[in-house]
Amino acid sequence: MRRVVPLLTILMLLILSESFAQHQIVTPESLKMYEPRTYQDLPYRLMEPIDLADHPEKAYPLVLSLHGAHGKGNDNLKNIESWNRVMAEEKWRRVYPCFVVVPQTRFQWFEPGMIPDLTEDDIEQFPDAYRDYFKTSEGIMENLKKGEQLETAFELLDELSGEFHVDADRVYVLGHSMGGTGTWNAIHQQPERFAAAIPTAGGFVPWLDAQRIRHVPIWGFHGSADDVVPVGFTQNAFDRLKSVGGNMKYTELVGMPHEIEMTAFVYEGDDPDRGFITQYSSDRCDRTQNIWDWLFAQRRQ
Repeated sequence: MRRVVPLLTILMLLILSESFAQHQIVTPESLKMYEPRTYQDLPYRLMEPIDLADHPEKAYPLVLSLHGAHGKGNDNLKNIESWNRVMAEEKWRRVYPCFVVVPQTRFQWFEPGMIPDLTEDDIEQFPDAYRDYFKTSEGIMENLKKGEQLETAFELLDELSGEFHVDADRVYVLGHSMGGTGTWNAIHQQPERFAAAIPTAGGFVPWLDAQRIRHVPIWGFHGSADDVVPVGFTQNAFDRLKSVGGNMKYTELVGMPHEIEMTAFVYEGDDPDRGFITQYSSDRCDRTQNIWDWLFAQRRQ
């Protein structure tokens, strides 16, 4: 007897297939490495160190991974990004055993009170890239103020530090696009918590204080041809940190668009022939070329 597949099932499979293709979600095999959980109203996934059972008393690093705008929701699936697939590979996990926390927000990676009421005169004083962006992006401030869940993510980290043996001197944060901006926001709000940060294609909004994060090791990436988040956002952040003797590396990926995640999060060294040359804000910067070796070498100041 011929089996009839319900139309709704077909539609759901098509939607899921499109989601996997568009957002480079991890494979089903690697997705299993991330246990679905919920803290308060914040869905999240947690990947434990691969050798946790063998070393119950060992303190492990923890990585907070912040999704971009297309990961918004409460399905606890879209928050898993392409670099989370890299981190779920057995070879990676053997070299860098750690906890990876992947929360999901329906809103923005801000804390309450981070977004001021700005006048047109205020915006006119912004650096060029930000001024143009805020003036031409309709409803940008209203969108930013729709919700702020970074505070809950911080509370989640405290909860996990109580549940597991986390190395408090090796807690990291990273993300792309909206998650890149969230990464900047996270280290600004709690610079004493994070040992290092990797923001890609994000922005360090101009009303935040660069002096506050000058001691945090940061490696920023941005595509020079980004038509979603202006490359000037990261250029400006680098200039601001350079002016205060900060600890920031900046790799501008010449000719690349907004989607640079799978270049940044597998970066193994500069390529001058392609124009990929890392700049350093001061002599304090660790010049390690491999992105993951650099990250896990950093310890809280």
